[in-house]
Amino acid sequence: MSCVCKWFDEIAKRVLWKEFCRTRAPKMMLDLQSSGSHSVDGNWKALGKLLIYCSGCSKGGLFNTIHIPGHFVYRTRFSRTSGKSFLIPQCRTDVLYVSDPCEHLDQGEEGDVGFFRGVFGSFSVSRVRKMLIDRQAKFHPTEVCPYCKAKLWSMLQANMIPRNAAWRLGAYDDCIEYYVCLNGHMLGICTLLPLSDSEEASELE
Repeated sequence: MSCVCKWFDEIAKRVLWKEFCRTRAPKMMLDLQSSGSHSVDGNWKALGKLLIYCSGCSKGGLFNTIHIPGHFVYRTRFSRTSGKSFLIPQCRTDVLYVSDPCEHLDQGEEGDVGFFRGVFGSFSVSRVRKMLIDRQAKFHPTEVCPYCKAKLWSMLQANMIPRNAAWRLGAYDDCIEYYVCLNGHMLGICTLLPLSDSEEASELE
């Protein structure tokens, strides 16, 4: 029975999750595989989870702020155009898809918190990875990627967060942080700017 379960688990990882990703985000998957490879960095199960799951945060954890449980997200928009806002000029040729922030409003002293996630195409040969290594960026000592369990680099500590990222998210400049794992999955947190009266009015309309 254990052999059968292991076999089915391998099939699920290689086939079912792959088809799930292609169905969930067909254009994005086609772009990520534009090099002709039949796989993605990490695995299809990790990528499938990243598409539909907001990892949240816990006190003393990766973002060391407040406890917001992870949860599934019904629908999320990922954008390659948005991804360029998260890359410093030297790395703008990399392919990065980033989600819109998952909003968790009225979190006490933390204000309105937004979580975002993303994925690089061909991260193993990306400029971001090369620069992280050249700068001798350190891995987080205890936390790992919630999607694939790989080690994480802090883009904040590596001084690789451009100001455009906060603008793209609608967040405060000094309240944004994100990590990238060895397989090119990205996860981050920010404090969202409050909507102005005019923006609130336009939304109500």
